[in-house]
Amino acid sequence: MSTNPFTLSALATTAVPGLDIVGATEDGSDEHRSVVAARLADGETVQVVLPRSVAALTAAEAHAAGLAALTLATRSRLPFVVPTVLGTTAAGKSTLFVLSRLGGEPMRLADVSPARPGLSTSVGEAIAAIHELPTSVAADAGLPHESAMTLRQHLLATFDRAAATGSVPAPLLERWEGALGDDRLWQFKPTLVHGDLQAPAFRIEGARVVGIDGWHALSVGDPARDLAFLLGSSEFGSVDDAFEAHAAARGAGDRHVRQRAMLHAELDIARWLLHGVERGDQSIVDDAKRMLAGLLARVDRDPTAAIAPERLETMDLTGVQEYLGEQAQPEATEPGGSAER
Repeated sequence: MSTNPFTLSALATTAVPGLDIVGATEDGSDEHRSVVAARLADGETVQVVLPRSVAALTAAEAHAAGLAALTLATRSRLPFVVPTVLGTTAAGKSTLFVLSRLGGEPMRLADVSPARPGLSTSVGEAIAAIHELPTSVAADAGLPHESAMTLRQHLLATFDRAAATGSVPAPLLERWEGALGDDRLWQFKPTLVHGDLQAPAFRIEGARVVGIDGWHALSVGDPARDLAFLLGSSEFGSVDDAFEAHAAARGAGDRHVRQRAMLHAELDIARWLLHGVERGDQSIVDDAKRMLAGLLARVDRDPTAAIAPERLETMDLTGVQEYLGEQAQPEATEPGGSAER
């Protein structure tokens, strides 16, 4: 099917009868998805998305399910806007989705810095608002709901599989095994989580979060998962501000959320390694090994690198997210990311 913006816009009128489209432009398409911004006669803009792979279609369907779970009553409790699915229609072997389009600009991790005073606080508060929503949001929609014990077991399984490859340096295996084996880190109450927060999921205006996208992994899980991406920043003070704003907004007693966030970020590299092994793609395997070597170097030289509960000031892992996103492979699930954004 053609990826011409006007062709997709015309198809969008099948999904949403009466849609009066007067213009269309490309809006961030990639090898997985064709994305168009369609301008309406009333001045509004909608987003038209056509998944171009099985993985992208699966993510788009999950995204739509997540958005459906976020009812009007639930959305009213959030300090930012989320998209709304306006309609869908069959498009060959795929499905075309028409959604409301978020305002603002996509956030970069580098934006969480003193250059944008207040943004780190807004990010922390936005994430906390998700975590403060009732877990029934997921339960009522039939979305995944996992206990702290189950979540820990999933990470242990990832650890075991990564260790079996023989490609993870022994000091990192020791580090991860210690964190996974320490009961104190896992005494937390699962919350509603976005599940795949990365910087581009946030839409910002100046120093304020105005929207969040990419709800394909909405579930009940570990709130630390949503905070992990922040630890890739070298702006340590701003990262501290975001974590502090999150804790203040929640008023919760999860004292070790930052340690678990670091563990999630590091195990994302292990997942990237396993993805390469499973696909038989040596370029991914080699890339993951480089990431692990970089991680080990930082752990070795940083005196605050411990992720044990006693060290509440978790290490600043400069560049982890840069490593995680450097090598995007077609139809591959990158560490800490996915096809749906």
